[in-house]
Amino acid sequence: MNQIFDPTNWDLLSLLKTAVGTGIGTAAVQGGIALYRERTLKNEHAAYLALRLAVLLEAYASECCDFYSDNANAEQLPNEPYPSWNTKLPDLPEYPDDTEAWRTLDKKLLAKCLNFPNRVHASQNAIAACGEHTMDDLDVTLDEQASARGAEAWEIASALREAYRLDRAEIVFDYYSVLQKVLKQSREERKNERKANGPSSASFLPARRISRPNRGSATHAHTRKSGLSDSFECCSTGRRRRKDDRASIHAGERQDCQYRT
Repeated sequence: MNQIFDPTNWDLLSLLKTAVGTGIGTAAVQGGIALYRERTLKNEHAAYLALRLAVLLEAYASECCDFYSDNANAEQLPNEPYPSWNTKLPDLPEYPDDTEAWRTLDKKLLAKCLNFPNRVHASQNAIAACGEHTMDDLDVTLDEQASARGAEAWEIASALREAYRLDRAEIVFDYYSVLQKVLKQSREERKNERKANGPSSASFLPARRISRPNRGSATHAHTRKSGLSDSFECCSTGRRRRKDDRASIHAGERQDCQYRT
């Protein structure tokens, strides 16, 4: 027993190894706990940001569906060749301003979220170009662009919820199904028109810009009235058919909507 407390019997090298090993082990455990806590905190911040983005994008999808519905039921005034369509896509709300959380978000989802406003802007430009150069095709373009961006918003929101194991959105009205059907129909209709009219119908921009009279002149008023009336006579059947199709889709989905009680 006394030999244990006798310094002459101690193995200093073994004691030193034991002390160093104990210190390294303790530091490793403490460092691992700190890293785990930091990682957990980052995941919580990313999940919270993902939830906020998902709700925001789901709301945008519903606004795109409302945009389509409003245009499908747009009023056409007497002596007007076209209904009073809304050509301004819904405004995308500003994203949450949380730099640290954005940095922790999954990189693929981050890219989709950050690129989505650019895609909305591109869709708005396509609508503007169509209204300027190919007015007869505006109804299909409005349906196609609004449904495409609405469906994309919903898909990004669903991917965010899945990636961060968030609860699925509680659906009252199935906007996504409506948007998918409208997008499929509008693309099929555009495809058929391109087959019928040739490749040139796919472009909104003409080879050269035609000079137009001033808006206030009598010539301009006569040109607008007679020219658009002629266009209306040529394509009224197709446009009315599109409106009937859009209305039928909207009415059908109203019957199939899912409610939670």
